[in-house]
Amino acid sequence: MKGFSMYIGGISIKNKIFISNILIIVVFISTQSYFANTISQKAIIEKEINNSSRELVLIQNNLQTLVSTIEDYSKILASDYRLQNELYNDLLLNTKHEDSKPVGGLNNLSMKKTLSETISNIVEPNTKIKAVSILTSNHHWVDVGFADNAYASRIFGDGYGPEDRYYLPVWTSLIKFGFLYEGEDSVFAVSKTVIHKDTGKMIGRIFLYVKETTIASIYEEGENKGGDFYIVDSAGRIISSQNKAKLYRDFKEAVSISLPETGKDTTFTQGSGSEEMLIFTHRFEPLKWTIVSAIPMKNISSGRKEINQLILGVGAACLLLALIVSFLLSRSITRHIFQLAKTMRQIRSGQMQVRSPYQSKDEIGYLSEGFNNLMDRMEALMAENVEKQRTKAEIEFKLLQSQVKPHFLYNTVETIISLIKLGLGKQAIQAAQYMANFYKISLSKGDDIIPIGEEMRLTESYLEIQQLRYVEYMEYTMEIDHDIMSYSIPKLTLQPIVENAIYHGLKLKKEKGIIRISGRRNGNQLEIEIYDNGAGMHKNQIKAIMDGTSVPDEINGFGIRSVSNRIRMLYGERYGLQVESEYGVYTKIIVVLPLRYH
Repeated sequence: MKGFSMYIGGISIKNKIFISNILIIVVFISTQSYFANTISQKAIIEKEINNSSRELVLIQNNLQTLVSTIEDYSKILASDYRLQNELYNDLLLNTKHEDSKPVGGLNNLSMKKTLSETISNIVEPNTKIKAVSILTSNHHWVDVGFADNAYASRIFGDGYGPEDRYYLPVWTSLIKFGFLYEGEDSVFAVSKTVIHKDTGKMIGRIFLYVKETTIASIYEEGENKGGDFYIVDSAGRIISSQNKAKLYRDFKEAVSISLPETGKDTTFTQGSGSEEMLIFTHRFEPLKWTIVSAIPMKNISSGRKEINQLILGVGAACLLLALIVSFLLSRSITRHIFQLAKTMRQIRSGQMQVRSPYQSKDEIGYLSEGFNNLMDRMEALMAENVEKQRTKAEIEFKLLQSQVKPHFLYNTVETIISLIKLGLGKQAIQAAQYMANFYKISLSKGDDIIPIGEEMRLTESYLEIQQLRYVEYMEYTMEIDHDIMSYSIPKLTLQPIVENAIYHGLKLKKEKGIIRISGRRNGNQLEIEIYDNGAGMHKNQIKAIMDGTSVPDEINGFGIRSVSNRIRMLYGERYGLQVESEYGVYTKIIVVLPLRYH
């Protein structure tokens, strides 16, 4: 979580606003698209359920009309007086000769003609009935045209069964039946017992044949979204289908759909993924048939493609518009913040005069105005502080000079007097010359910046005088590169450091010590090193002197700190003094200066 917070914190405000807007819009569009897709899918499925239910009702009504029509034709034919007369005469004729071989009266041409004329009115092309067969009371099949009597005899037999006692038409399941000129075909047979209207005797039975394609044409004319229709009998066999290869097969095995056993109209789904099907069942009670409609869900959902394309198109357009608006909005908000941040970076790099140019009445404008006012105030305070520091440094330097000169003058005069008393006139003259040289250079016509060569002569004069006084415990060397002599240095930079090395380094050591002064150029800066092998200092002493946290009771600490502050004030923080010391061993102070000619 911390890493994520750090990652978020590293993103710019512009990108945060842009990403936040995009995330909100994407979530909104995705949610809206999801619900729109879900609602549209639900609406399409409900619409398809309603359409399919109405279509099944229409198929049932058309099937009921067809069944009723076929049964009506069977009743009309069974009650036709010409058919009844022929069948009754055949019954009487064969009754008179019952002790002999039955007479095939219906085989004569006149009777065939009469029956053909009777039947021709109720078969194709006048009706949906393909052909008609007649079984007489004497168990003869009458050949009256298209129906193959051999098939009829083989399928229905030559006798009468229990169903012949019913006077209503009886439908068979789907059967294979042969026709004289067309061969076999799948048909439904509708049988009707012929009862003589005067005597009430059963004088025969008629069979009307309806092709399966006639039944199938009822639902093939409808719009079923690429699905399949089936009619299943009470035994679960397919008796009508658009795919004729599935006829006569068990419905569950052929289609892999399990029908509920409730016997009621149902709607359900089966399968999953691309195999999911929407199943409708409608019960046709007159014949105990079940009408089944199976529609693949992918076909139903095909209508959603246009809706989804529309949703995707609108979503893409909205997202593109949102991207543009979010970019422009985030840019308009953050552009001025970036300008203000750029101004801050310039100020941080040292360009203190730079100000934010943005002016407005909005929040960023107030922030920009406040920032400019703050920087103006800060610049004024910094200028005031610099002036105070310069004044302080000058006061410290003047104080240092005022302390060094009388003190040094007094000691030097005492040394000269002592040399004269000892009869060392030559040494006394040298001391006086060194003193004169020291004060000549230290005055330097009021200049605070002098060449390094002058500073070295001033320091050498000071060391020569001090060596006359402390010859028993000090000596010195000076190794300054000739190339740096013309570069500038603040006056009296080295003298306070050398004085500190004598009084607080060498004098505290019991044996004779050395002060070594060396100077060189190092890249783009000068380095002057003052080394002594005196008493050394602890780290806390060095820190106290450089930070000014201690209150020095002598001139040494004040002088070193004053020199360091003066150099930093003149040239910047990268210049000044570097102090290195080991207690009881040595002290080394490096003066770092810029390359500037006097």
